[in-house]
Amino acid sequence: MLALLLLAPGQTEALDRFVSTCLADAGLWESPRTSDGVQDIERVLERSPQRLRVCGRIWSIDQVLHTFWLELQQEAAHGQMTWFLYFDIATSSPRRARNAVHDHDRPEDIDWFATLAGEAAIRDGMLLPVPGSTRSVVRDMP
Repeated sequence: MLALLLLAPGQTEALDRFVSTCLADAGLWESPRTSDGVQDIERVLERSPQRLRVCGRIWSIDQVLHTFWLELQQEAAHGQMTWFLYFDIATSSPRRARNAVHDHDRPEDIDWFATLAGEAAIRDGMLLPVPGSTRSVVRDMP
């Protein structure tokens, strides 16, 4: 998992593909191509062979910058992974939205417009959501 999701500046294409595919699978974005790339990684809370917890910002093609928090967990059986994706902070203050991922260590402590969950697998050398596994846990987006 670590080798498939590089987080260094300029090397976030796989992370961008994973996040944008999750958003498209959930119907929040029209397609994975709605993404205009991960702007930056704000925080890496945990990075191990079994788990990744990362916060970042991703552009949509309409030049809106969105905040996300991804939690990816390697399961014991057959290399299967589970994930949670928290998307777009719901607050009226731009400053609070900007600072939220730095002020909290758990995504559950932040109000999000959408919380998605699903399973992931490696296909053709890429980490991707398992088709049909994406579900909305919370969805308050217009």
